[in-house]
Amino acid sequence: MLELAFTPDRAHPEPVYRQLRDYLRDLIAAERLPRGTKLPATRELATALGLSRNTVAQAYDELVADGLLAAHVGQNTFVAAPLPGGRTPRTSRAATEPRRGFVWSGLFALRARTLAVPAGLIPDRSIRTRFDFRGGQVALDALPSADVRRAFAQALGDDLREAAGAQSPYGLPSLRREVARYLVSRGIACDVREVAIVDGAQQAIDLVTRVLVDAGDSVVLEQPGYFGARVAFTAAQANVVAVEVDDEGLRTDDLGRVLRARRVKLVYTTPAAQSPTGAVMSAARRRALLALADEHQVPILEDDYDSELRYEGPPIAALKTLDRAGHVVYVGTFSKVLFPGLRVGYVVAAPPLLEKMMLARWNANVTTNVVAQAALAHLLATGGLARHLKRVRALYGARLAAMLGALAAAMPAGTEWTRPRGGHSVWVTLPGGTDADALRQDALDAGLHYTPGDVFCGTHRGARHLALSFANHTPAEIQAGIGLLGGLVTTQRARSRSIA
Repeated sequence: MLELAFTPDRAHPEPVYRQLRDYLRDLIAAERLPRGTKLPATRELATALGLSRNTVAQAYDELVADGLLAAHVGQNTFVAAPLPGGRTPRTSRAATEPRRGFVWSGLFALRARTLAVPAGLIPDRSIRTRFDFRGGQVALDALPSADVRRAFAQALGDDLREAAGAQSPYGLPSLRREVARYLVSRGIACDVREVAIVDGAQQAIDLVTRVLVDAGDSVVLEQPGYFGARVAFTAAQANVVAVEVDDEGLRTDDLGRVLRARRVKLVYTTPAAQSPTGAVMSAARRRALLALADEHQVPILEDDYDSELRYEGPPIAALKTLDRAGHVVYVGTFSKVLFPGLRVGYVVAAPPLLEKMMLARWNANVTTNVVAQAALAHLLATGGLARHLKRVRALYGARLAAMLGALAAAMPAGTEWTRPRGGHSVWVTLPGGTDADALRQDALDAGLHYTPGDVFCGTHRGARHLALSFANHTPAEIQAGIGLLGGLVTTQRARSRSIA
């Protein structure tokens, strides 16, 4: 019998019969199943692949309907597709050995099949842009160019000897020392041995997941929550359990019910500036969260990605400051305060966990770019980063105020939005009756970009929401862009009502 290397991904939302259909279609397109090839009977193939006969029959039926297979009563099923490009079979020996495509889709590991970036996240450079309110941006007109040039000059000069010989997965000792000093401002007193340098917060999340989470384990994620954490957990084939947030952050009462009902390996949270709502976790919730972590022996991954950008009120202490038992794995990044392409972050964790994380990162890329590490160490030591933070706090505060004012002036009745005290973005809830897909297309046609809510909530769960970053537009540009968005929402809703 013809052998097929097909393994279904039962965690994928795509039905198994469609996965099998697509796999067979790829084999046919690559001429791995040439015209006239006899396929196994549905019962035989179902037994061989551990599937139901109905699953195989559905896959065959769809391929027959597409004209790729032909089913003959009493003679099983055959490949009916013509050769690509209308070619005819060749007769020479060399010609009878066609150069065929390699069918990678049947060879991917289950982990690889789950890898995906949320739709609408990666910019399409072919689409014109007038206003870009997508997240992950900084004020390009306020980069600390002079300080960064001096820092890199130092890294390539007097500091190059230290950097050139460094290969530790933990990072440069000089930068680890500066990060430990820097974190005092967040209320964290840590030993250098508890600090490691990584390629941004995303790598830290991935490393924690690699060393703590097995396939099938349950991981708690805020709802809505950071899409990068969801991607990492899904890639690890974890069971992602969503726990709602409100204006006090993660709902610890709901979390408690989850922890009592199932074994959870990790809780991910953004307590200082919840991603994407900007909510600050209350003191009562913080104490409750740590008590739950202790009771159920579950680690907490604290992503403090936007904590430095605070525009009103006192600084918010990290959850890690209350951690006396080492339950909290603390993650921070320089990408949000300097620029995303820098890709340098840090993690503070208990030494046994940190050791395993560094072994896992050594298998991937050994260490973070040492010149960038040396430059950042200089920037921290000389106060360059502190000066830049002071400037951008004032700049972003003005841009946040402009965003909130523009939303109030331009958005139709029924629209709601958060009023964050820090961060880069505002979380918007559209009025009822808004067709989110149609609005997004209208916005793209007008050259206006934003991050759709599904990116943070999962497919079809965040349709009425969107995130608007104010970091890289002037107040005048924000006013014009939000004015355009408000007009599009109003027009789209009127169109929907007229069709109804």
